[in-house]
Amino acid sequence: MTPHPLGNQGRLRGIGRDPRPGYVLIAVLIVILVLSLVAYRFSDAMVSELRAGVRSADYAQVRAAAASGVHYAAALLADPELLALDVGNPYDNPAYFQDIPVPLDPTNPSGKQAYFSIIHVAPLTGGGYQQRFGLADEGGKININALIALDPTGETLYNALLKLPNMTPEIADAIVDWVDSNEDTRPNGAESAYYRGLAQPYSAKNGPLNTLDELLLVKGVTPQLLYGTDRNRNGIDDENAGWVDRGWSDYLTVYGREVNVDSSGILRIWINGDDIVGIYQALLNSGLDADMAAYIVAVKIFGSNNLLRVTDDGQIQSQNKGMGRGMGMGKQQQEVYVPVGAEDLISAVEARLATIATSGRAINSVLDLINTGIVLQRNSRSNPPQSLVYFSPLNDPARRAELLPVLLDKISTREAVEMIPRLNVNTASREALLGLPGLTETDVDNILAVRDNIVPFSLEAMTGAWLLTEAGLSVSKFRNLERLITGTSMVYRVEVVGYFAEGGPTARVEAVIDSNLGAPRILYFRDLGDLDQPRAYSPQRSINP
Repeated sequence: MTPHPLGNQGRLRGIGRDPRPGYVLIAVLIVILVLSLVAYRFSDAMVSELRAGVRSADYAQVRAAAASGVHYAAALLADPELLALDVGNPYDNPAYFQDIPVPLDPTNPSGKQAYFSIIHVAPLTGGGYQQRFGLADEGGKININALIALDPTGETLYNALLKLPNMTPEIADAIVDWVDSNEDTRPNGAESAYYRGLAQPYSAKNGPLNTLDELLLVKGVTPQLLYGTDRNRNGIDDENAGWVDRGWSDYLTVYGREVNVDSSGILRIWINGDDIVGIYQALLNSGLDADMAAYIVAVKIFGSNNLLRVTDDGQIQSQNKGMGRGMGMGKQQQEVYVPVGAEDLISAVEARLATIATSGRAINSVLDLINTGIVLQRNSRSNPPQSLVYFSPLNDPARRAELLPVLLDKISTREAVEMIPRLNVNTASREALLGLPGLTETDVDNILAVRDNIVPFSLEAMTGAWLLTEAGLSVSKFRNLERLITGTSMVYRVEVVGYFAEGGPTARVEAVIDSNLGAPRILYFRDLGDLDQPRAYSPQRSINP
């Protein structure tokens, strides 16, 4: 037996030590690897959740910023004086509607600064569109509900619709049939009998629309016709068609409101009421010239037989047989008409008021007072007979330009407080103006050429009197349009974009606001998040963080 090099002790050390593989070490390494992967996946999931949470919080913040823009617009509309004197132009004013910061939470100074911009796309007179910062005026659009209320036959609405691009007689008739109150089918229209025969039957509304989208239920109306190719509503060619068509939504509305108050928010003077003395006093207190106030009352209390029609050059044309019913060329009167002064007019009116208990005859429109004269006293015993006449202050074009805006602002020939909303000629598109009955393309072109030079928020602008005094519209045409046009609005549409200066998510909301004489109401609110983010809406680019 060969001795061990280390002796017996070395031999003893080797006893019981059999070589074994490293399974345990491998198992430990596998466990460590699995735990590492689990930790990594858990960490990655937590980071993803954190990012999602931050993203959700950011989106909630920009959506809140967009919603705050709606209330910001409502606050501006609540103060007419601020709107007129400070804002000035609410339809295109970046200083008041672009990159408005939302105040930060004082308890969270590290929060991100959010902004909003109020944006709308306006059609241009010569074609095309322009993105502007400001409100969109619903009063400048063709109000379907208002026109069918003003003319239940539907002819006014039908003729206005025909002026829209891509409109056909068939679709115009179908729209009128949808909103009129009967089941009588127009020549090319459709009533419930047609809609009940569809695969998914329904009945015609036969009443006012609640939203513009309801038109998609009308025979022949498609999303392309109603909203055009601009699916994102940003004025950009989203479908690469080479051109932009915004559809009828730029010209039509179902929202509108008009209250019979003057520019200061006070109820207009109803000149056809029963208290003629009170009416006269109210006219004097309104700031109207004393002779104009007296002339209005004189026309009422001296009777139809004493009202004269006068030509533009001052010649007496005929004697009126009733205002508002059309005047013919009567037989020339034989008596001599002697003009009197304002003092004689006022004295005659006040003397008559002291002896009568009636409010006199009704006046259908203050425009009926143009080119007239009133006989205050007749002397049939003289040879030839003589009549004392005061001629209307509105006969003089210079005084007409001064007085007519005040008259249209302060006076009403109707008692109703809530009026059927009319078209705002200061913001109406060319297509909407062409839809007004009696206007030619030349008339509309003249209106558009003059409109930009009219002083905003002046009485001339707010009453639409400038159509007569500046745009050259005839008295007869203006008289025919009086029930359809105005120079003010109460209802506005806003589209608000909320965002961060450094980029990130954006939110878009849309609302319709009724200014409601200083107590705004939100009539409609919609989140536009279902629309693709428009390429043109990149408001954060204009901010220097």
